[in-house]
Amino acid sequence: MRRLFGAAVIAGALATSPLLAHHAGEAFQAGAVVVSHIWTHVNTPAAHANAVYLTVANHGTEADRLIAVEGDFFESAELQAPVVGEDGALRTTSLSSVEIAPGQSLTFQPGGVQIILVGLQESFFEGDHFHLSLVFEQAGSLEVEVEVEGHGHSEDHEASS
Repeated sequence: MRRLFGAAVIAGALATSPLLAHHAGEAFQAGAVVVSHIWTHVNTPAAHANAVYLTVANHGTEADRLIAVEGDFFESAELQAPVVGEDGALRTTSLSSVEIAPGQSLTFQPGGVQIILVGLQESFFEGDHFHLSLVFEQAGSLEVEVEVEGHGHSEDHEASS
């Protein structure tokens, strides 16, 4: 029963509509995959990690997978999702990839599926932008621009969900 609940939590997080995402921002496309609503919070100079949020839409007829995130200002990137353990406690688990089914949109958001940049070597402030490469199994590499928002903007994200 707990595993079923954990699967339901992940499915709910993955199925969130892009309409609940924050700002429209730019959209970036590779093959049938379109990525939009890309943002992160400011990070302090002492921050070791920071999350990136976005919406991925697959307009194709075959599933695709986000398999890697690349950049030159962090040591590694992890795909993470919330799961409920056998003891009923909510935990975060690392994923090797995230599948986007044909016709599906997935929103990575606070409390749900996220990209975590680990070993940050730069600080980013409100209004900054930086580039990441998202690597998809079918669509290939896609360079996107991430908008950095102040922590006060988190109410905007919560209010829109």
